[in-house]
Parts: sequence; C-alpha cells; structure tokens
Amino acid sequence: MMREFHTTPSATQLGLSMAMLGMGIGSLVWGSLSDSRGRKSMLIWSLVIFVIATGLSLLSRSIGFFVGCRLIQGLGAGGAMVLSYSIPTDYYSGRNLAAVMALVGAINGIAPAGSPLLGGFMAESVGWRGIFIVLLAIGVVMTFWSCRMPDSLPPSRRSAAKSLRQYAQAYMVMFKDRRFMTYVLLKAIGIGVLYAYISSAPFILQDHFGFRPLEFGLIFGGNAIAIALGSMLVMRFRVLKTGLVAGSLIMCAFGIGDAAVMYFADSFLLYELMSVPMLLGSGMIFASANSLGMDVGRSDAGTAAAILNVIKYIFAAIVAPLVGLGNILHSTAITFTALCLITLALAYAASRLTPLQEMIKTSSSK
Repeated sequence: MMREFHTTPSATQLGLSMAMLGMGIGSLVWGSLSDSRGRKSMLIWSLVIFVIATGLSLLSRSIGFFVGCRLIQGLGAGGAMVLSYSIPTDYYSGRNLAAVMALVGAINGIAPAGSPLLGGFMAESVGWRGIFIVLLAIGVVMTFWSCRMPDSLPPSRRSAAKSLRQYAQAYMVMFKDRRFMTYVLLKAIGIGVLYAYISSAPFILQDHFGFRPLEFGLIFGGNAIAIALGSMLVMRFRVLKTGLVAGSLIMCAFGIGDAAVMYFADSFLLYELMSVPMLLGSGMIFASANSLGMDVGRSDAGTAAAILNVIKYIFAAIVAPLVGLGNILHSTAITFTALCLITLALAYAASRLTPLQEMIKTSSSK
C-alpha cells in the first residue's frame, strides 16, 4: 500500500488507527441507539455502512481517501461488534448466556491474534485489494443474513427514545456501578495483555529469536488457539465469577513468568511455555467478564456492550505502543508485569463481590 500510494509507513498505518477509532465511536453510537430502536435495524444500518465504506476503499487512489474510508468502515464494523454482545443478552441469562459469551469471547480473542497470519498469507497472493474484496463479500452476506433474522428486542421491550443528555446519564449510571466496572476493567486489562503480546511477538520471534515469517505465523496462530480453549474452559466452573478470578490468576502467574524470561532468561522455549497459559488465562477472562458484565447491564444492554467495547479499545491503544519503547524484550516485560499487578488487584475486588444470582434471591425473599 505504501508503494502504491507513494506515501510513508506511518501514513499507511494511520488506516488501521482510523479503523480502530471508528469501531470505538461506532460501539457508542450503535449500542445505545439499539436499546430504543431495536437491534436488527441498527445492525443492518451498520453493516450497510461497512459494505459501502469497504467498496469505496477499493476505489482509493490516494492515502487520504483510503484513511477516510477506513474511519467510516470502522464506524460500521463497531455496530456488528457491540451488537454481538447485546443480542445474546436479549435471549439468554445466567449459564446459558455464559455459554454463548464463551463462544463470542473465543472469536473476539482469536480474531486479533489470528487475522494477521491469514492476512499475511492473502497479501502475498491477492494483495490488499483482494483482502478488501473478501471483507466486502463477508459484509454483503452478513447484511443479507441479518435481514432474514427476527429482531431480538421487540418494540414492547425497548426503552423510550432518549435525548443526548439522557444517553449521557445512562452511561454515567453504568460507570458508577462498581460491580459492572470491575468486570469491564478486568476484560480491558486482559485485552491489554493480549495486545501487548500481539504487538511485541513479531519482533521477539522474528528479529530476536530469528524465526522466518512462515514459522512465526505458525507459532503465532497456534498460540491463538489457547485463547479459544480458555473461553471454553471457564464454563467448567460452577460459579462463573470463580472462573473469572481463576483466569486472572493464571494470566498473572504466567504473564509475570513471561516477563522474567524476557528480562533474565532469553529462552524461546521458556517464552513459549509461559505465553500459551498466559493467553489461556486471558481467554477465560474474556468469556467470563463479558457474560458477568452483560448480566449486570442487561436493562441497558446496548449501553453496557458499548462500554465493554470502548474501554477495551482504549486499553489496546495505550498498551500497543508501550512495548516498542527501547529494548522490546524489557519494555514488554515491564508492560506485562504492570498489567498483571493491576489484574491481581481487580481479581481480589471481583472475588469479594456477591454473585448476582444470590443478590437476586436475597432481594426476592425480602
């Protein structure tokens, strides 16, 4: 893309940044609107915007036009992302919701870890425009499919249309809910660890340990499976909150171990032995925090899902550049350690929260 548009690497990378920014804004917009206007219509509109922006990206003749299209593309994609959390909440609760969220968590964890591998293979054969054609096809199919699905939030269950001030108040209510924000922050920190790994692994595995691109891709893609396994493993816990705390402790133990390896041992085998269970623990956090957070915020599921997404993107945006400061092994080790120490504090706070089901029973008995 840099050669085609006759531009710089930083200008080219701006396309990714704009897509992430668009997804964050889109999560806020589509999530809140879906509580009062229904999930289906918001999903279809967001997908139509995604399809149009993706198609226009293919026609780009300058980097400025392409970056603008990426912002709008992210805005549309944010709708699909946030509604993937709120739609299951309309249908399920408790363990059933947790089971669905485990699948959503697995997909949302594998996607950022595995997509660079798939995109790298495709870029060599079909180029970046070929990748965008595939994205366009996916968007069209999803739009058609969504048109045939019923709305998970019928008019009788929708909230009244809100003014901008009322939307702001709804967000403030969620932000002041200590239980909800504990789950949100735990998920965000887990995402932070994942993106620290994603951002540093190409340099550590290829530049430092000397693996070829294909070898790196196989290692990187294989490690992503641990995220999916973690999302499924958490369902083995009878109390989901216990699974969240266990996943936090696993991620912290091996994340700090990974930091020690990068700082003192300089061994690929030890690095890998620590990275895989660390990612497994993060997968446990994604699935359980999603489910617990959405259970708390089900009365305004769109708003709750928007907060879960936006805080996640903020942490990813902050963490990703930190691992590139100075010696990448040392900066990554420090980043892992800091995130894991914060996770331990949040896991302790989560362990002291009364399970939501017990609160409901107590309230009903009174």
